[in-house]
Amino acid sequence: MIRSMFCLAAALFIGTAAAAQPAAPTPPRPSPDLWAISETRIASIPARIAFPIRAGELTAQRHLEFSNQGEGIDNGIQYRSADGAIIGTVYVYYPGLPHAGLAAFATDNAIHVNSQSAVRAGPARIVAAGGVEGVAIRTDYSGYRGDNASIAAFVKAGRWIVKFRVTGPTARRGDIEAAVEALLRGVEFGRANPPLAAAQLRIEDCPADAGRDAATVLPDPPAVELAAQGFLATLDGGGIEATDESGSPIILPSRLPQEFCRATLATRQAGQVPLLRALPGEARSVDGRTVLIASLSDSGMALEVVHAPNLGGYLLLWHEVGGTTILGRFSGVPSDAQMAEIIDNPQSAVARPRVPVRLRPNRGPEMYLPGVPPEAAQPRT
Repeated sequence: MIRSMFCLAAALFIGTAAAAQPAAPTPPRPSPDLWAISETRIASIPARIAFPIRAGELTAQRHLEFSNQGEGIDNGIQYRSADGAIIGTVYVYYPGLPHAGLAAFATDNAIHVNSQSAVRAGPARIVAAGGVEGVAIRTDYSGYRGDNASIAAFVKAGRWIVKFRVTGPTARRGDIEAAVEALLRGVEFGRANPPLAAAQLRIEDCPADAGRDAATVLPDPPAVELAAQGFLATLDGGGIEATDESGSPIILPSRLPQEFCRATLATRQAGQVPLLRALPGEARSVDGRTVLIASLSDSGMALEVVHAPNLGGYLLLWHEVGGTTILGRFSGVPSDAQMAEIIDNPQSAVARPRVPVRLRPNRGPEMYLPGVPPEAAQPRT
């Protein structure tokens, strides 16, 4: 399973970042379990998030699922202008590591990789969405695939990530901006998944000597400790929902720090893979501190190393839409060469799946422990 995911990483690298030209327009048709559609709105039922049918010059043409068919955790709504020159897509997906800043980084990388022309990115800024200030990260691009403008924006809503992307000729930039602003203004978030304060990442280049020192691969712990590690995979690394002393809902800080340096891995399987190394600092959350992330696509595929001293060291996690898997562990932060080897050889000992956790909205995580039949033990948290 892990091997096939890594082999697909290069093809998925541009992933959902650049919407392909849609097929001949077909009016959206409601799916009773996944979509609710009116004359003016189209809503993802699992996410409890609704979007306008029209956004400036754009009209919704169709809705679809990119993976996990029938489960409603990897969704898209495709928009286009009447002349087909401007294409827009809204993505609503349920990744194992939902963090708007990380999603913005992964898409920014994909936009640059997917364009043969030199892309120029404006400064990322935090804007409103759905009438709520400070919840969306927006970046404007120019020079995309020749003389095209593109805008991307990201919101974390509950454990969902919502991505807005509109692209068209530079001469139509005004229409592109109007469409994005209409989408951000017109989105409606249900009470089950409110939009959270946007968390940008501050990224600099890694020094030349970063990532040289290898860490020791540690043996697997006893089964009871593996179960505790699996519990880590059930938590929302982008900010855990909790309650304060008065019982009011709060969001604990994300385990991802805001400051990283960036390196690039040269791999045989996935090509050039961006690698984020956290700058030194203390743990920010009860689930430890993220020290390293290898972003394998802009659709939620990533490797993460979490420093969790109470769980036995530096744990390697594999994230995808709808799931997180605990892999092996290290004595410290692994080197660039070790991370490249994991991607190129997912059958290596440290990359072997230990505890898969299935994540689905509106019900608890499902943890699969080694040697325990799924029907016999499904811890729910």
